[in-house]
Amino acid sequence: MAKILIAGCGDLGSGLATNLVAQGHTITGIRRTKHDFPGGVKGITGDLVTMSDEALPDADLIFLIMTPKGRHEAAYRAAYFDTAQVLIRRYKDMPKPPKVFFVSSTSVYGQSQGEWIDETTPAQPESATANILLETEQALAAVLPSVAVRCSGIYGAGRFRLLEKVLSGENWQANSWTNRVHRDDVVSALVLLANVALANAALMDKPLPQQVIVTDQTPVSMWEVKLWLATCLGAKIAVSDSGQFTPTSGKRIQGQYLLSQGWTLRYPSYVVGYQALLAEFKS
Repeated sequence: MAKILIAGCGDLGSGLATNLVAQGHTITGIRRTKHDFPGGVKGITGDLVTMSDEALPDADLIFLIMTPKGRHEAAYRAAYFDTAQVLIRRYKDMPKPPKVFFVSSTSVYGQSQGEWIDETTPAQPESATANILLETEQALAAVLPSVAVRCSGIYGAGRFRLLEKVLSGENWQANSWTNRVHRDDVVSALVLLANVALANAALMDKPLPQQVIVTDQTPVSMWEVKLWLATCLGAKIAVSDSGQFTPTSGKRIQGQYLLSQGWTLRYPSYVVGYQALLAEFKS
């Protein structure tokens, strides 16, 4: 059984930890402020950036799953790049450095003319925050064996932002392609990656790719999603120019690696995924 560190044991990290504990692994979880951890997890509460090397355990695998305190450059640098530097400092000189899975974002693909994106597509970040994510990926890869786990827009239980926006009645912006993945499917993807990494290490098999995309494989126009949600919620269709139904921007994302490893989506489209969320929202 492996020693696994989950740096960022919040919603995604806790789901991952619960699954890995059930498999018999030794799990250490770090949270910035809260003290509640899944059963069987050794919990550490504190800011990873200020932690000493001695506070961080030896590990075979590390999952870096951070959430920035804001959607601006400084918050992203503190949450991602600075925490990665702590892991690099702590683990780079180990005889056998741990494999690091950094939960990143498909925002590193700045393409926005309806292009199809997969793991072979070069990252071309267009925003300051996306640049920081790519910098973090590259910093880790330069020193430690690492995989950038690039997730599209994550939704799921308790994540009501889009529903509230549809209900607000504010005018819909120009239509664009959108890509989503349910929180539970992200957790199952991370569990699969852990299992593949451990199996490969035991069998001396081929290494994992440097980047993996996690998405529901069903790119869709934002207006289609909003129209469906508005119908379900009885909300206003806030479209000022219905002639612009064809998306004018965005990208269409599909990932192949996870599927090749047997990953099965529980929520293969937004319709399936949002049904449970709508029931929770209305209750």
